[in-house]
Amino acid sequence: MTHDKKLSDVTQKIDDFNDETKLNLKLHVEHELHDHRKILPNGLSYGNIHEAIEHEVDQRMDKFTKNTKLKPQELYGYLELKLAEDPSLSKRQLHYLAYDHLANETHNRFLKKMFKKLRRRMR
Repeated sequence: MTHDKKLSDVTQKIDDFNDETKLNLKLHVEHELHDHRKILPNGLSYGNIHEAIEHEVDQRMDKFTKNTKLKPQELYGYLELKLAEDPSLSKRQLHYLAYDHLANETHNRFLKKMFKKLRRRMR
């Protein structure tokens, strides 16, 4: 399997994860809305409430997925450059460099924290 194929597979898995997360969130919102319909008084326009919730979920998920773009091709290029500079880098050192690069490149606070924690474990 070529590097381009592997990178495209990773990119596809990331996109699939984001789509699955968005679907799960929408299903959770649907379930919660259904449960609250029993509690809320009759006469409320559930269509409008549902539409507003769907719109908000879409906006937040778009923001989340925009901030979680990991750019595997960029990471691969970065690691390839580091390996060209120092061919004696171990797999562990490459992992550390990868986590460091990802932590510096992401704008998502949750991912940044996660990558820093993973990087610390690699020491």
